[in-house]
Amino acid sequence: MSNPYRFLALGLFAAVGVATAGSLVHAPAEETPPPPPPLLLPVAYANPAEVAFQDTLQRGETLSELLQRSRLAAEEAAALLAELQGVQDPRALRAGAVISYRKSFTRGEVRGMEFNLDADRTLTVRRSGDAWDAAVEEVPVRTDTAALAGEVRSSLYQALMDAEGADVPREERERIVDVVADKIFAWQIDFSRDLRPGDSYRILYERQVRPDGTARSWRVIGALFDLSGREHSAFWYRLPDGTEDYYARDGGSLRRAFLRAPLEFRRISSAFSTARFHPILKKARPHNGIDYAAAAGTPIRAVGDGVVAKAGWGGGYGNVVEIRHSRGYTSRYAHMRGFASGIRPGVRVRQGDLIGYVGSTGLSTGPHLHYEFHENGRPINPSSIKYLTGDPVPAGARARYRTAVSAQLAKMEQAASPVRYAEGDRSASAAKTGD
Repeated sequence: MSNPYRFLALGLFAAVGVATAGSLVHAPAEETPPPPPPLLLPVAYANPAEVAFQDTLQRGETLSELLQRSRLAAEEAAALLAELQGVQDPRALRAGAVISYRKSFTRGEVRGMEFNLDADRTLTVRRSGDAWDAAVEEVPVRTDTAALAGEVRSSLYQALMDAEGADVPREERERIVDVVADKIFAWQIDFSRDLRPGDSYRILYERQVRPDGTARSWRVIGALFDLSGREHSAFWYRLPDGTEDYYARDGGSLRRAFLRAPLEFRRISSAFSTARFHPILKKARPHNGIDYAAAAGTPIRAVGDGVVAKAGWGGGYGNVVEIRHSRGYTSRYAHMRGFASGIRPGVRVRQGDLIGYVGSTGLSTGPHLHYEFHENGRPINPSSIKYLTGDPVPAGARARYRTAVSAQLAKMEQAASPVRYAEGDRSASAAKTGD
């Protein structure tokens, strides 16, 4: 006879087994708990390696005295001044010059200094062991292109001064007016008489901008004037040989080949003549030039582009300079007191360059300039050549010039408002070279 307790035990075991199996099949697996967050170290504050200071050179103060004020050791100051001598004379630093320097936080020694020499140069001095290294560094600049356009109501000056909406300082606009009126269109437009209300203009120029926003250098690279329906154009262009000038839209020169006179302030004391009584030789002889009475030391300018053929003693001419120009022309400047720096045979000069100073050397009764002009070796009256024009863009460079002009015109067209300031790009700068 079967044991009833045995069957009951087996039944209970089977039930527990089924329940356990079911729990293994249907119960979700337990997730691994995330690791505890890492322990954070307390914030540590470290002392700086260097501390920066600034000081200003006071009126009547020497750089040595300023270095003493910065607590630079005497022997170190002497070494620093000796290093500076090879780069910049410390005496050339003017009152108001800002000097920045860095000191070691722990030892208090000066590690480096910076001197603002001018708006474009910084003198940097760095410690190199027990010595100093000094160098002059140029202030970085960026190129901007500005386009100005508008309508004339009373004068060109007023039109540019009243223009709004452009980041162009007033003094910069004043310089633009001077260049446009006195240099670019000096022979084409009389801005005191030729402008009429309603005339329009467009001016394009480049400038090198310093980090503080001031301009280091700039140039007008394009200008268009519509005066009573007649266009006057000017575009700056550099030829393949490196010379540069302003030309009209068709490539013609805007300059006269020669200035009216080699002196800005002058009085004719003796005109060109085939027979003039010489005050020293006491006889009549040809006077193949014009005498300009002027004070000793008055600057003398080259009347045109050319190459210096002579610069030295010329007998009765005294100190004399001769310049050989294109088309067979030669100019001569006599009785000079002295020559400008760099004026010697073989040197190329540009129209308006300083070549010397009025004097009274040679056969001369007083300070004056004797000025002659020759054509193919024959003396001619200098007043007869005032209408000759300068050289146009050479034929071999005309295609590149037209490309450069197109780029400048496109930039001018972007001046949609009366005055617009545009971030520089290289499209307008394409006119900078003939390459």
